[in-house]
Amino acid sequence: MLRNEKGFTLIELIMIIIILGILAAIAVPKYADLQDQARDSVLDASVGALKSAAIIQYAARIPDPASNTFASIRANTDLDSSVGFSTAQCSDGILTYGSRSKTFSIDSTYCSG
Repeated sequence: MLRNEKGFTLIELIMIIIILGILAAIAVPKYADLQDQARDSVLDASVGALKSAAIIQYAARIPDPASNTFASIRANTDLDSSVGFSTAQCSDGILTYGSRSKTFSIDSTYCSG
């Protein structure tokens, strides 16, 4: 009499669980690292926007470059509202986004204060 067996053996199920565990152990750290990389990219883009705004504003105010303060540059830069400033100044300013932070400096030719 032939038995018609269907399904998986216990060994096969255990092997599948082990393989899924290994894949999860590899994927989770990579996912966490992607979030930090994304936050760093937001900060890099924000610093680039601030520096570009400083140069554009400087060009518009060449007769009176001293009025090109960090506050006026920040007011004319459209940054993501979740990007904050631990230190808001032209040199050694600190941007924050989530758990990440980035120190930046804007050339003193384009920014005063």
